[in-house]
Amino acid sequence: MRKIDAFAHILPRKYRDRLERQLEGAISSRQLRYYREGVFDFDPSLTDLDARWRSLEAFADYAQVLVLAVPPLEETGPPAVAAELARLANDEMAELVQRHPDRFVGFAAALPLNDTEAALEEIDHAVNELHALGAQVYTNMLGTALDDPRFEPIFARMESMGRTVWLHPTRNATWRDYPTETESDYGLWWSIGWPYETAAALSRLVYSGTMERHPNLKLIAHHGAGMVPHFSARLAMGPGFRQVKDLLPRPPLDYFRRFYADTALFGAPHAVRCVLDFFGSDHVVFGTDMPLGPAGTIKATIADIDAAGLPDKDRSTVYADTAERLFL
Repeated sequence: MRKIDAFAHILPRKYRDRLERQLEGAISSRQLRYYREGVFDFDPSLTDLDARWRSLEAFADYAQVLVLAVPPLEETGPPAVAAELARLANDEMAELVQRHPDRFVGFAAALPLNDTEAALEEIDHAVNELHALGAQVYTNMLGTALDDPRFEPIFARMESMGRTVWLHPTRNATWRDYPTETESDYGLWWSIGWPYETAAALSRLVYSGTMERHPNLKLIAHHGAGMVPHFSARLAMGPGFRQVKDLLPRPPLDYFRRFYADTALFGAPHAVRCVLDFFGSDHVVFGTDMPLGPAGTIKATIADIDAAGLPDKDRSTVYADTAERLFL
């Protein structure tokens, strides 16, 4: 059964070299150490194509959509730097897709979200000239929520082009767990902070009316859309619902179900089943977070999907059909 991995990460070599030089003076030494140890050097196949090919040898009829790994470009420096890095990354990812069409079906463009005009320019370049399948955005832009008016033109442009938005969580140790502390402890900023970030970003897009204003916007949320499918009943009631029930013409969950979610849940079959139950197989895409998940993440994700007991038609929908409908 054909499989399209809709959320496979990469740091192309030229981009990575330029990125690391830039980060040395742009972020704290602790944050740089995290990126180097937890991302850049986590698995050689993030940059080394030979290592990637070895990782993929066991998987027949399998191809990837390339999505740039963290950090968000707006963390790297002022808008001019972020725009330069976006152009370098997108040109290099496009070149990889052209050279290896059997393994890479396309890429999601990187954007400099700290400059709306530069982001729009990069969307036009990436989609019209490089044939990007869409673009990646993060769940916040240096602490600014995605329903801020400055991002409305970006969502409008993606919708008008019929291209897909990839949503990736972002949060770091400086986002403290409790008001009495100065930073997050025990890595909670990542383990539960990222799922919260994803759910918060999606919720803001729903409750603010962004999804109502853009009914044809296509968005894939990483890691199974975070907390959304697991806490959907809470999202349909309570203070958030009361605040918007007279403003939105449809119930909030109708908008949440318009999102798409991937299956990158690190070998947690019960979580994948919950995602499938909430979104339905036609709004779930096969995605693994490769190579930034645990060892054997592709195999584990396949096992999670196969354990859900879906009919072959629905399995095919998750593995490839929805991705082909969305962006191929």
